[in-house]
Amino acid sequence: MRIGLNDIDNEITEKIELRLLAPSKEFLKEDIHWKGLPFRLNWKWDQGGPTLKRKREPNSDELFAYELRGKREDTHNWRVAAAVTAPLLASMITAVSITQAQMSPVASISGFVTVLAAGTGLGTWWAQKASPKQRLHEAITLEEMRAVLPLLTLNRAERIYCDALLMLRRIEEREGTEPMFREMLSQLNELLASYRQLESRRLSLLPIMGMLSVTELEREFGELGQRLDNTQDSVTRTAMQQSLEMCGARLESAKQIKQNMERLQTQQEAVMQTLASGMSAIARLQVAPSIQVQATAEELTQSVARMHQQNYAVEQAVEEVLTLRLD
Repeated sequence: MRIGLNDIDNEITEKIELRLLAPSKEFLKEDIHWKGLPFRLNWKWDQGGPTLKRKREPNSDELFAYELRGKREDTHNWRVAAAVTAPLLASMITAVSITQAQMSPVASISGFVTVLAAGTGLGTWWAQKASPKQRLHEAITLEEMRAVLPLLTLNRAERIYCDALLMLRRIEEREGTEPMFREMLSQLNELLASYRQLESRRLSLLPIMGMLSVTELEREFGELGQRLDNTQDSVTRTAMQQSLEMCGARLESAKQIKQNMERLQTQQEAVMQTLASGMSAIARLQVAPSIQVQATAEELTQSVARMHQQNYAVEQAVEEVLTLRLD
């Protein structure tokens, strides 16, 4: 199945671009010794000072990706050169033809400018279509994916997602199945986005968790209660009763926040398991092509719909807690 960077998660796309579009000598950013580069050693600076590290040789997929990048750059450079010279040449020929036809100088200049502007615009578009970045966004080869994905720093959900991408890229489409595979990829993108949204919400609760420790508030509540029991003065008891009520409210808020933190983590795990199930379904399609692709796509769509409903319920519960007054 053809997959381009336009089809996949934006954050994964940025990480892939950082390595596959790096300068030639830094391609993949992995201290690899590429052909044509004389130095096999690389300087590294650490706490102990400068050290030398020997660059490793590329594997077959990395070498394929490196050579493909070079071919794409050559094609792009050739098109850029053509996009600059061809419109200029065409506009000059047009101007000469108009002059020879004994038309006015204004018509000659107008023809020159018109052809130059149109040719430059068309040439720029034509050259841009061949840029390495544009090619990657339209289609990334299986070898490029195998070269770059293992090098990325990813969390568990992102790693499962990338494994599923590799499986989809290996699948040979049968007639009429591409829309269903596209739908599967779209559902995987949604699942990863849901995981990140839950993670963002979880991180937003961490500072509040630090301010409202259930253990510390329980200890404080117990101490205030004991002091209240041991106090006889009515004025002091009134003040301490108010303190105890406020501490109790903070304790209740802290318990709710802790509970919602656990809900978020549980829901993240559920999303991750759904991602893994989607990857397993795609794997089954690889080893058993007779399995109905449409049924698999519909199963994944239903799973994602359930995740959205559960995510909404969890986020609503968290939102309710965050709107409480935390005294």
